[in-house]
Amino acid sequence: MKKIVALLFATVLFVSADVEVSDIKYKSNEKFLGGEYVLNGAGVREKWFIDLYAIGLYVKEKSSDGSVILDSDANKFVRIVIVSSLITAEKFHKGLNDGFEKSTQGKTDSIKKEIALVRNGFGSDFAADDEFIVYFDQSGETKIYKSGKETVKVPANKDFQKALLGMWIGEYPVLDDLKDELLGTD
Repeated sequence: MKKIVALLFATVLFVSADVEVSDIKYKSNEKFLGGEYVLNGAGVREKWFIDLYAIGLYVKEKSSDGSVILDSDANKFVRIVIVSSLITAEKFHKGLNDGFEKSTQGKTDSIKKEIALVRNGFGSDFAADDEFIVYFDQSGETKIYKSGKETVKVPANKDFQKALLGMWIGEYPVLDDLKDELLGTD
């Protein structure tokens, strides 16, 4: 009986534990814009063995299935923290473009306006420790916040939301390992 209690206690601690990725802490539960969210997973985008940014995915209900999260009408958000001084806005924007191309399998024509808005929302000035929130509203709107300040609101477009979030957890992500980390399947 003691072993069962200890195992249950350890499981609860594991499930509700905060996560640290590349020295960035992600709380297991977050409040944002009046809603309560749970950390689905967190990981790091790296290139050539250099950590570029940490990212955490917050949802209403955890899932290890990317398509369930992408198809959900519930609000959700990602928190991105730049961890390398080597990443510039130009490099980040190129990465976004590559991510959209991969996520949509090259079918970006119908979301070009939204992609341009998001690029503007991330801005042209980057520094290590910059923090971004990309908020996916259930209405289809997407909002970007930099250091707590809203920088852009993209009009409702569910296909765009799926393409943007899909670059991390979709069928064709930028990195399979990062997808696994965000879905908690690593």
